[in-house]
Amino acid sequence: MDIETLNSLYSHAGYVTFKDGPNGFPIALVTTPHATAAITPYGAHLLSYRFTSDTENLLFLSEKAIFKEGTPIRGGVPICWPWFGPDPQKQGRSDHGLVRTRMWNVISSDLLPDQECSITFELTDTPETYALWPHRFRLILKLTVGKQFTMELTTHNLGDTSLELTQALHTYFSVGDITQTRITGLEGFTYTDKTDNSREKPQKNPISIEGETDRVYPTNGGEIIIHDDAYNRNIRIESEGSRTAIVWNPWIRVCEQKADLNADDYTKIVCVETANAGDDIITLQPAESYTLKAVYSVEN
Repeated sequence: MDIETLNSLYSHAGYVTFKDGPNGFPIALVTTPHATAAITPYGAHLLSYRFTSDTENLLFLSEKAIFKEGTPIRGGVPICWPWFGPDPQKQGRSDHGLVRTRMWNVISSDLLPDQECSITFELTDTPETYALWPHRFRLILKLTVGKQFTMELTTHNLGDTSLELTQALHTYFSVGDITQTRITGLEGFTYTDKTDNSREKPQKNPISIEGETDRVYPTNGGEIIIHDDAYNRNIRIESEGSRTAIVWNPWIRVCEQKADLNADDYTKIVCVETANAGDDIITLQPAESYTLKAVYSVEN
């Protein structure tokens, strides 16, 4: 859908407008008195989010992010679905599923009470997706820009057989200095350390990032807080429909290997992902749906 059509159908004066972004990718700009956001329908990918009460962006987006059909965008919030991580069936399909490199449809934008605003994207199965993952589905992502930021990813099983999925909101949070960052809320859980042959380890204390980090935490869905001392803020993460949290930082070696990261970007990133992963597998019967929800807020 072209920019003129998107604006004619879904713009709201002073709140929602569409423009051409890098390499002609459409960008939805959402502005409320509480926050501003930028989202591209490519992957239904949130690129930036800034609370008006905060001087810094909530999210990290790489200066070297590649805007090209078939290539994931580095940073923001990629949508991993219907699997998280490598292809679970080892069929050579792409990591993190099918949807982050496909163009979604905008289906609504709505002005809400308290000067908040939502925008909703949709993706449905095609012959191409069915050949890779033989299920009929409707996937809805609703983003609400307000005093808090809410992401709701809802899967509808449109087929006549059950389906299983894992998924994640792969959120790249921006931090002022990774060495001045702590994560609380995961103490007492045992995590799988994917940088150490998937060994299971107890989390006894708040998390400090001191090297390459890739951890999967089975959780009780409780609150997680990123203490970003360099930016003098706490980022609060609340979730529904999630019993997995993933903590990731690429550190030096991975940044040096990635064409879409600067060598020092590891100092500016921490991913704390709201997910269903590992043993947290979602099974949907025909006509059933499931919603994964994350709510973000900032305290300065």
